[in-house]
Amino acid sequence: RSQNVRRAAILLLLTSGAVTAQRSKPAFDPETKEGLLIQYIQQEKDPGEKLGYMEQFAVQYPAHPAIAWVYDQLQPAYLQVKDYDQAMRIGALRLALEPDNLEAAKISLRAAEAKQSLEDLTKWADRTWQAAAKIAATPDAKQIQIFYLAAKETTDLKARLRLLETLEERDPTSPYAANLPNDFLQIYRQTGSWDKALALAEKTLQSHPNNVDMLMAVAEYHSRKGDNREKVMGYTNRVIQVLADKARPAELSEDEWTKRKSQVLAAANYMGGVASSQRKQFERADAMLRAALPQLKENEEIEATALYHLGFANYKLAERGAENRAQDALKYMRLCGELKSAYQEQAIKNVGAIRAEYNLQ
Repeated sequence: RSQNVRRAAILLLLTSGAVTAQRSKPAFDPETKEGLLIQYIQQEKDPGEKLGYMEQFAVQYPAHPAIAWVYDQLQPAYLQVKDYDQAMRIGALRLALEPDNLEAAKISLRAAEAKQSLEDLTKWADRTWQAAAKIAATPDAKQIQIFYLAAKETTDLKARLRLLETLEERDPTSPYAANLPNDFLQIYRQTGSWDKALALAEKTLQSHPNNVDMLMAVAEYHSRKGDNREKVMGYTNRVIQVLADKARPAELSEDEWTKRKSQVLAAANYMGGVASSQRKQFERADAMLRAALPQLKENEEIEATALYHLGFANYKLAERGAENRAQDALKYMRLCGELKSAYQEQAIKNVGAIRAEYNLQ
């Protein structure tokens, strides 16, 4: 799939720049007023002055043969100075002249995104779709590729979500349809839309019960809320089982897959381990949190949480007479006490209590 995406990206770059890349500078007569303005536009180095000349030309000579050339420069200039309404206005004029001008549609889409206008965003998502359809050699296939990549390039998450929703509405059977739930899930997570993430995950799992991202989403939702530890334990255990047999996805290299799998396993073991500790399943908590711990160094709060529950689980196992568990409980509580977190103060107190109870140094 990565090769297909790469080819589509090349197509997008070629087609989006096709109009302006092939447009030559206009011939002009410097003895005329319009010719003199064209000369000023070509020669002026100051962006502000150049913008003024282009605006003057656009107002005075909207039917001139060189107007498309002026618009090609005027629209991105407006975007650069954050005059988003004008950028969209010129985009509409460019598309009136050249309905297949995808660059004009994309710049307008970026302006709508920057303006944070859902109405404009919806409008320009549609115009981008139409422009992509007109330039695609085989519209049904390449049009969708272009639109999907335009959506993925959009940095504003709400804007990206709206574009992907548009794609799903326009063609629910597209080659990208299968991946759209994962795209939506990623956006929901990044925007903190946890209820939407849960609803999407539960719906997707009805038809794809081994979708690791969706399994993790359900576990993460209940782990954050702390309302259903049994579900956290069940879903994280399912993730671990699925990953044990899951083949490397074709779009990932061996190193990428190893890293990705390691990250997911660490998160699953962490959430499942904490939930197990809270449900007093201490042997399970100990095993899962030990497995997760090496991957948790980048987040002190998460690492401290894991260490605290490891210390607590081993303390409880020591109470049952398990060998060496008191020493492990002391070790993990000490490590937790060294990290700034919500657990630090209690961990330090627990260190003293464990040392006194088991006569440890």
